Amino acid sequence: MALPVILYPDAELVVTTWLRGRLGAHVGHVCTDLPVPDRFPALLPIVQVNRLPSPPADRRVHDIARMQVVVRVAESTGRPGLNSLAGLVGAHFAVLGGSQVTIPATDHTPAGPATVGCVRRQTNPSAYPDTNTNLLAASFTGELYLRPFRV
Repeated sequence: MALPVILYPDAELVVTTWLRGRLGAHVGHVCTDLPVPDRFPALLPIVQVNRLPSPPADRRVHDIARMQVVVRVAESTGRPGLNSLAGLVGAHFAVLGGSQVTIPATDHTPAGPATVGCVRRQTNPSAYPDTNTNLLAASFTGELYLRPFRV
């Protein structure tokens, strides 16, 4: 008996789509890959989303996606401004649990609603070392429990 193909949404695409729709004018750019250095200063503040190595999950039921979110601001914003923005981004990440996010199609997965069962093990934002001396950065991590696409 052949088992059905089970597809999961791209966790980075789910989080970036969600944050873009909620942060609006609070940030200049939400991305997975940082912009080229020439465009970088004009896009600040920048929120970068990366999937980290994740714990094993029951692939038939859910995917556990461990995510890191890095918030970068101009040094002139100051640490209080960074902490405030990182807290706002963290709050929007936390309420992602129980939501459906409509994502565009990728080369290998269909477009449609991605269902996030819950968000767990989210940390509070803390200082993040950045090699650019003109920036301040903070990051947090959290785990998304993603349900498979209905195909």
